[in-house]
Amino acid sequence: MDKIEQLERRIETLELNSRNSSKPPSSDKGNFTNPPKPKSLREKSTKKQGAQPGHKGLTLGKSEQPDFVIEHKLPSSLCCEGCNNLIDVNVSSYQSRQVFDLPPIAMQVTEHQVQQCKCPHCDTSISADFPPEVTAPVQYGANVQAVCIYLNSYQLIPYKRLSQTFADLFNIPLSQGTIANIIKSVGAKAAIAVSPIYNALSQADLMHRDETGCSINAKRHWLHVASNSQLSYYHIDAKRGLAALENIGLLSNYTGTLIHDCLSAYFHYTKCKHGICDAHILRELIYVEEQVEQPWSTEMKELLLDAKELTEESGSPITQEVKSLTNKRYKEILEDGFKENPEPEKVPGKRGRPKRSKTLNLLHRLKKYHRGVLLFFNREGVPFDNNQAERDLRMMKTREKISSGFGSSIRAKNFCDLRSIISSSLKQDQNILQTLAEMIEEPLLAGSKLAHLPE
Repeated sequence: MDKIEQLERRIETLELNSRNSSKPPSSDKGNFTNPPKPKSLREKSTKKQGAQPGHKGLTLGKSEQPDFVIEHKLPSSLCCEGCNNLIDVNVSSYQSRQVFDLPPIAMQVTEHQVQQCKCPHCDTSISADFPPEVTAPVQYGANVQAVCIYLNSYQLIPYKRLSQTFADLFNIPLSQGTIANIIKSVGAKAAIAVSPIYNALSQADLMHRDETGCSINAKRHWLHVASNSQLSYYHIDAKRGLAALENIGLLSNYTGTLIHDCLSAYFHYTKCKHGICDAHILRELIYVEEQVEQPWSTEMKELLLDAKELTEESGSPITQEVKSLTNKRYKEILEDGFKENPEPEKVPGKRGRPKRSKTLNLLHRLKKYHRGVLLFFNREGVPFDNNQAERDLRMMKTREKISSGFGSSIRAKNFCDLRSIISSSLKQDQNILQTLAEMIEEPLLAGSKLAHLPE
């Protein structure tokens, strides 16, 4: 009997794919169930693909003040193409075409000279002060450093290719060692700049949280993110659960709404409201619907999607009557699910609680976290899913494909702090290069500028 149970559980595991579980799409290749292509849960739109009527297109337009004008002259006399007569040229009008191009990029060297004098009494040498940012006899300026950070930490170009990029584009011989030193130096300034972002998130009305695996020195670690539509804060930790959340902080006194994927460690924090990512719930319901073939899962999936549609399309707040009916129907569907999935009977002589099926575990989770699952429907302004945090973490998988893991915890910390600044700047439609240059000059001011923008 135990062998049969083991095989059934093995089959249940093999039936999981990216469409009906939280497994990534990369795991679908050669999957036991040969899953179909991902199918959107949204209804098919009646609109045609591409830009819709009334959309203002973005096209290259002529400049009213070109930087250079080159005049192409006619000869003093020519043969008319219309009548073949020889005529004297008298210019009557102009036709113009414009070419937009980059100017030649060259290094610009600024020399700082400070005046010196000697005391006539004691011969002491006295010098004026260099600017505070000029600390070495020869160094790279803020713009070179900002471009280096932009290409490495945002565009994810590895050191070797980045060195070649600087040589080809800017004719700057930036070695891999110099790049590493720039990232370390600017990373220390980013650690100062993220402090206001951290504080702003701790007081935000809404916070998304998620984590994904990564590696440092070939050892498993976790990249954690706390974010909303305006701000991002990243942290790498050796742990995933409560120990990591305590190391990060943010949640001990957080009283806003926390959106997450139902990781048990998050429920340790009771001062905040918990919103469950219903995109995860839908995938598990699809598994029960397709693999276990139980109708209650279809009804629950439709209820969640209908509730989502109501929150997105309703021009006015949803009435309390509609909320009550939806919550009542939610409980009725769960009752039907429990009838189809009774608790397993205890085997005589076998210690411990009988193991529940995946379907029964889902039912208990839906019952226990009823408020969190329907928080998006019952409370205005709460999102349906945790896609914000998932989008914020996606770049880590791209980075791992390009550069693998981190060589040290210092590099990982620098990446997190720099990426926090870049992601926050990107969300607020700020010029990333300009933000990085400002952060290099005045870290705390740049961070405060990002943190003070309204959500």
